[in-house]
Amino acid sequence: MRRAALTLAALAILAPSLPAQCPDGSLPPCGPRPQPRAAASPTSIAVLYFENLSRDTADAYLADGLTEELTGRLGDVERLRVSGRSAVRRAQQASGDDLAAVGRALNVRYLVEGSLRRSGPQVRISTRLLRASDGVRVWGDTYDRTMTDLLALQEDIAREVAANVAGQLLPDERARLASRPTDDPQAYDHYLRGSYAVGRRSEAGFQRAVAEFDLALRRDPRFAAAEARKAYALVMSFAYGAEWASRDSLLAWGTRSAARAIRLDSLSPDAWMARGVAATWFEHDLPTCVADLRRAAELGPRNAEVQHSLGVALMWIGEDTAATASFRRALALDPLRAVTLLDLAEGALVTGDPASAGGLIDSAITLDPDQARPYMYRAGLRLDRGDLAGALADAETGRRLATTGIRPYAVAALVAVSAALGDTAAARAHLAELAAIGPTAPLGRALLVVGATDSALTVLERVEPLPISWLDLRLPGFEAVRTVPRFQRIEARWRDVALHRR
Repeated sequence: MRRAALTLAALAILAPSLPAQCPDGSLPPCGPRPQPRAAASPTSIAVLYFENLSRDTADAYLADGLTEELTGRLGDVERLRVSGRSAVRRAQQASGDDLAAVGRALNVRYLVEGSLRRSGPQVRISTRLLRASDGVRVWGDTYDRTMTDLLALQEDIAREVAANVAGQLLPDERARLASRPTDDPQAYDHYLRGSYAVGRRSEAGFQRAVAEFDLALRRDPRFAAAEARKAYALVMSFAYGAEWASRDSLLAWGTRSAARAIRLDSLSPDAWMARGVAATWFEHDLPTCVADLRRAAELGPRNAEVQHSLGVALMWIGEDTAATASFRRALALDPLRAVTLLDLAEGALVTGDPASAGGLIDSAITLDPDQARPYMYRAGLRLDRGDLAGALADAETGRRLATTGIRPYAVAALVAVSAALGDTAAARAHLAELAAIGPTAPLGRALLVVGATDSALTVLERVEPLPISWLDLRLPGFEAVRTVPRFQRIEARWRDVALHRR
């Protein structure tokens, strides 16, 4: 149970085919939209993913890394409104080479596009700044440099783009654009490879990322950004249930790495984010986690991942209104983050707003159809509406996509649908599968579905709650026992663990 509960909640912290449309015929995210749409800000810009023209497809890490580092540098100029990376990627996937359509989708005034071609130690980078409405070239250049010049080249491109969009740059803005995470080109190359691996969101990716960040740190032991990303990769390895190292060692290693990153750079949002997440898993201390993530959000107000992580932690301690605000800030920065849409939907379920939750879940599935969690939630909503066929399809899809950690939740959804369909044999079989896993909140919820209230409460009393567990009891499925004193005592105990009350 411990592993299952940890992995499910951890997936909510994380870390990308648009549907044809939302139920109302509009493009996702689904739900109410402001009308009319505001005009694009005069200093709004999106950095499109650079095209890798190298013969070696493995150089994709360089093209992606250049794109994301350029996005980050421009984002440090407060006068610029820079589109989030996942929104850019999805807009490009949806609109292809139609740059005007990409610009409309992102609601930006300018687009940066480019290509990269590497040949041995030499790299050619072509970059153009375009007016999004008509594709007119505002600025552009082609650079032939060696890989050792990559850091300086990024500064040059960022400075030219910023100046052409925002006008004359202030000294502080120039300083931000010129800041370097390291002066060692080879360390920086390992850092880009590690960041690319983190983006794969897989056990193998996190393991590769840690190895690359270690190589970067061997060359530059004071490379704070590499240490912070290493810490995050280690903690996420734990969250994903990675088996390339023991779970205890991953947590201890990640906590040490986060602490060292903060010593190297106390103003690093990534370091505080990693430290906050590690506080949850290693110290079981959500209040400290929230405090660290709030610090990360103060330092990185334009970092969507930090805002999202803070929202998740706030949900865990029951600060639902603040959590919703944090999720909305993340979406304002990066509107097409499927995981944020899903966690916002989870918040709507907790606060009793299934209509809003449904639209958000549809959007999350549209944007990332390969995650199990939204199908499990939608199965419950469809069941409540009497759509048994749809509920069964979603529950089966959720079970098929479920990783080991969230399997109990997927099986519990199948218990509920099977019971509603009158398929008692299937319901019993799924219950037996759940019981074999051990006492969990999903088993308790499933027992309530089949009317075994006393057994359900007994199971919940046997669960050793973790700080993240309280959210399980606040989600739909326990309505029948919310006023029962025995359940209220269980929930109070779980709440105290979440709030770190001894």
